Amino acid sequence: TQSCVWAMDMLSNLARYTYKTGRFFQPDQYIKGNGHSLHLGTDSLITALLLVSDTEAEPQTSVYGKTEFIQLVGITEAELQAIAGDSGNIPRLIGRMRADGNPDLVTDMARTISYF
Repeated sequence: TQSCVWAMDMLSNLARYTYKTGRFFQPDQYIKGNGHSLHLGTDSLITALLLVSDTEAEPQTSVYGKTEFIQLVGITEAELQAIAGDSGNIPRLIGRMRADGNPDLVTDMARTISYF
């Protein structure tokens, strides 16, 4: 359906960035947005992304080396400002999200609260 095309476009842009710059994403990094909803055309409070170790996929080791999986977690502008100003707030943010009934850190684009 059309409702998920925006997410595929965003992931495509992130892949293009990685390919062109040779830089890779790692847990405890964040990706700033432009202050508006990541899903253009909606009024979602989710404006940026936090990268965390995947909550389900375990690291894998093969003859080609180790592969670790990361997860993109949607965050609000206030949460972004809190972690950009102090990376010590990242575990606090993750803890608050989990304590609020979201142990797998699934992004809810309809979330109306901010944890900071």
